[in-house]
Amino acid sequence: IHNQENQKENSDLSLASLFKKNGRRKTVVRNLGQMIYYSKVKFKFQHCQEVNDCFLELFQSYLYFQSMGSNGLTYQGTLPLKELNVCEIETGKSTGQEEHAFRIAGSLLNPLIVFCSTESELKQWLYHLEKQIQLNGGRLGLPFLSQ
Repeated sequence: IHNQENQKENSDLSLASLFKKNGRRKTVVRNLGQMIYYSKVKFKFQHCQEVNDCFLELFQSYLYFQSMGSNGLTYQGTLPLKELNVCEIETGKSTGQEEHAFRIAGSLLNPLIVFCSTESELKQWLYHLEKQIQLNGGRLGLPFLSQ
């Protein structure tokens, strides 16, 4: 009986790991439509200090992010563009790596701060996000692009 229980437990574990692997597969993300823009950036939750490397991918209607935290936890999410509010963080309010940063917020989302490596990359993200949010019927909160 003990052997049968162990076999059942082991098969349950392998089933769980199988689903875990499938859940992380890029094929799930590819079903979101055409990828518009992507890059490796850094991000943090607005009220946290920990900054993590992050892969950010912009699709026609969604923004997808995936990052591994220092404690091994994977942060990932698919955010509908229609519900997002994006704004550039002014340089005067930040220092160092936060020089090229923008904030992503939404109704059910803890605000994220995204750090780009260059000003050019920041402008690319803001341009593509503004365009896709507008195409999805979202509200534009990007006054910096009209300046």
